[in-house]
Amino acid sequence: MKKTITLFMKKLFKKRVSMEVLFSKWLSMKADEGRVKSVTLQSYERQVKLHINPVLGHYSVTSVNKEVVQNFVDILINEKELNPTTVRNIFGRLSEIMHYAEKEGLIHTNPCASILLPKGKNKTGRSLTPEEQSSLVQLLEIRRSPQNIAVQLAFNSGLRISEITALRWKDIDYKKGFIYVQHSFKRMSVESGEQKTFLYLGTPKSKSSIRSVPMTSQIKTYLQEYYKTLNNLQVQDESFVICKKDGSFYDVRTVQRHFSKLCQSAGIEHCHFHDLRHTFATNAKESGIDIQLISEILGHAHITTTMNTYLHPSDTYKKEEIKKMDQFSQKVSLKGKNNIERIC
Repeated sequence: MKKTITLFMKKLFKKRVSMEVLFSKWLSMKADEGRVKSVTLQSYERQVKLHINPVLGHYSVTSVNKEVVQNFVDILINEKELNPTTVRNIFGRLSEIMHYAEKEGLIHTNPCASILLPKGKNKTGRSLTPEEQSSLVQLLEIRRSPQNIAVQLAFNSGLRISEITALRWKDIDYKKGFIYVQHSFKRMSVESGEQKTFLYLGTPKSKSSIRSVPMTSQIKTYLQEYYKTLNNLQVQDESFVICKKDGSFYDVRTVQRHFSKLCQSAGIEHCHFHDLRHTFATNAKESGIDIQLISEILGHAHITTTMNTYLHPSDTYKKEEIKKMDQFSQKVSLKGKNNIERIC
């Protein structure tokens, strides 16, 4: 009799657990585990708060089936009009939460299997043309300002903007010729007050992002000349390379706005700061640098990311490379001619 009551109470408890309670438990579990960064956890909380809970929060966990999940995905696409990649990310979070519910014994199977999802579109970015690069370089040569140096670092080293703004002088080793990437800025939201977000200095994007980047002679010269223009507060080991007069960092958005103005002045259209990273990768490949090394310099965990997303061969490079086909055809033709002569 006691066993029957216990089983009945468990079933009743499962029926009464709401999705809203499940979301809260899952987020607490993630926080207690300590395996994800605070900025990642905040991203999970935002997805639950803005997208998942408003639609599914009032459901009981046991009532969420494949039909409910498919309807949720359709709402994100048709009513909220979110892009396919965002929808897939949010769905991935829901699937992870429902897997947790399955492990906890609240449901028998994860209802997120076999759901029709929109195809995600990869944002590939672009590489600046040789003409655009030339125009940009001419503008950058006029003044060695902190924000111009940020652009130079992205253009000549392939660093992410969050890594560039987090660089300190102690991360620059002129003797060995390396830039050591050990930190990056993350933007986090604030629950209250007028300020909605703040920049948090943390570790880079992934383990592979913590790396040593070899300096070209050009960027080394730029940094040394720029260093000479700074005051005592700006040249301390702990001072930021891209710094204000008091040695503090520049906001990522300030640097991005500066780059947009540079592009306008240079007559470069539809260009983002991150495209400088694409440009560096493409220039490195066309210079003959091994793709594996380019991938390591960029801080990619997988070489396929570099190959599929960051390499954009220029028209000039394509024309030069296709000449190899002409040379090959000539060799084949000559070999065939020699064989015929030998037979005759």
